[in-house]
Amino acid sequence: MAKYDWKKLLADYAAAYSATGISPVEWCAQNEVPYSSAKRYITIKAATDFIELNSQIRSSQKSDSQIRKEKGANRKSEKKRDDSGDNDMEESAGTDNSDTGDCPPETKPQRDASGRFAEGNKLGGNYGVPANAFQPGNQIPRKHSAYAKYLDADELFDAAKESDLRDELVFTRARALSVTKTLNKIMEDLHNAPDVETRIELYDKLLKAEAGLDRNIARIESIENSLSRLQLDAVNVPRLSADTLRIKAATAKLKAETEKLTAESKDVTTPLTDVVRDIHAMPDDGMLAQ
Repeated sequence: MAKYDWKKLLADYAAAYSATGISPVEWCAQNEVPYSSAKRYITIKAATDFIELNSQIRSSQKSDSQIRKEKGANRKSEKKRDDSGDNDMEESAGTDNSDTGDCPPETKPQRDASGRFAEGNKLGGNYGVPANAFQPGNQIPRKHSAYAKYLDADELFDAAKESDLRDELVFTRARALSVTKTLNKIMEDLHNAPDVETRIELYDKLLKAEAGLDRNIARIESIENSLSRLQLDAVNVPRLSADTLRIKAATAKLKAETEKLTAESKDVTTPLTDVVRDIHAMPDDGMLAQ
């Protein structure tokens, strides 16, 4: 039995399939390849995958060659600019030699003693730009980057940053009033309903609207409680901080007084001290004989 190079045969079939759309059976018959053996290797799917892979390889090769050409063109243009810049520098040096000799070019930003930029400084702190400049679409310095990557709407974040709980309270009350108006309209439609099915639908909407109104009222109560707790925290936090400082000061004072009294009474002898010393001097440490 003859051995076949199935990779080469697949490449030949892929070329023929790309040109004419021939089936594997017809192609095997034309090229005298047994289809019973080739059907494992030569299929339309394998041919399309082979064509796509080759197209990707060719496109990547083209892009690499294009990049190399662009880099070569950029090097040539930079070399021309450097040559022209050197010529300009030589001409300016010849015309104004005294100024360039007295004032060397600045390569670092001017800073004062505190490290801040000095007045008249023309160089930034990161003077490696544009070699390490931010790329387009950079999101690193954004405060809300954790959510901004899922919600691309800067105006929403700006509006949310300026709002607080009181704004949510007003908005929730407005929603409650809107639901109340909707309830009135549903009641009017319910009185004018022509048949039973319409009344059933309106009853369902009425129950849902009442449930939504109850949720809005509960939300209003929750926001009111939160605002009340915030007001209490505004008063209690400074008071608790002052109490903590006062307790720490009293503890430090008590500790200092204890250390002072201990140091002063270290060498003081009292009658009780003599009694304790005599008891310790006894052979049985003052214990009664059994």
